[in-house]
Amino acid sequence: MRLEIIIDRKKQVSPDIMAALEQELLKQLGRRFPDIQVRVAGGSNMALNITRASKEEKELLEELVQEVWENAESWMPESSVA
Repeated sequence: MRLEIIIDRKKQVSPDIMAALEQELLKQLGRRFPDIQVRVAGGSNMALNITRASKEEKELLEELVQEVWENAESWMPESSVA
């Protein structure tokens, strides 16, 4: 299973934040999906791509990604928190 999050470069999200998000997703999602591969990168627009997963797994992954993002204070580097 593969999860890819592309963040629009115009949003000016630092590489440190993208790396921290990738690590937190690997940690959180890896518990439930040990075969998951996660990639967070900059791009020309925003995208969330999930491949090699069932419809139910995709829905669950979308919910879990949302939860991780909403709980950013627990994983975001301190220098990035406003």
